[in-house]
Amino acid sequence: MGWRFIDTEITDPYYVTAVDEAISLARKEKKVINTLHFYRRHPAAVSVGRSKKIQDDINVDECQKNNVKIVRRTTGGGTIFTDKDCLIYSLVFDKEGLELSSSQEIFEYICNSLVSGLKKCEIDTVYKPPNDLLLNGKKISGSAQILKENIVLIHGTILIDTDLELMNNVLKQPKNDYVSTIRRETNQILTIDNVKEILKKEFEETFDTDFEKTELSTYETELIKKLLKERYHNDTWNYMR
Repeated sequence: MGWRFIDTEITDPYYVTAVDEAISLARKEKKVINTLHFYRRHPAAVSVGRSKKIQDDINVDECQKNNVKIVRRTTGGGTIFTDKDCLIYSLVFDKEGLELSSSQEIFEYICNSLVSGLKKCEIDTVYKPPNDLLLNGKKISGSAQILKENIVLIHGTILIDTDLELMNNVLKQPKNDYVSTIRRETNQILTIDNVKEILKKEFEETFDTDFEKTELSTYETELIKKLLKERYHNDTWNYMR
């Protein structure tokens, strides 16, 4: 059986965070098949790992001044900045039969696929365990995941031409010396659509499947409304720590 491919393009940060969770819940209930989801966030957003503390990682005043949204995701990992020039991929799949027994094996499996795909864009990255890609020694991609039963939700960033100045203003721990973008490191102008197409083909090879572009199901759409109301439009959730 093939996989679904969903592309929500440039979308509200709260909405796409709810979409990722809704897809994983629907997959767990066997209401949808394995899914690749691409999206970008606008307005810009700080995505907070499930266990991270807002006061430790984020300059809230700078976020408010610059209309940068703060959203807490269900996956772990660090606090990151994303904007419309950062492509985000999300993969939701049943790992049964893939011989991926640990979170680290899943990270390695997906990150090596990203390395191979970006190489076809003439971008030579290196996988740095557990979940980063480096270009010229600088981080241009990071991933996070959550596993429920056999269902994996792994999502991550590809920093194509992200606003690093704004990123360093809204995050308390400056990343100037470590985080960069493909544009800054190579002076190469990549189109988002080109990167999407190449990565989609790479994921097809990785999972030995074909993607069929489709839309979210009615079940997922209703879940998204519920998640937005109960979590992502709610400061109690986003500022819970």
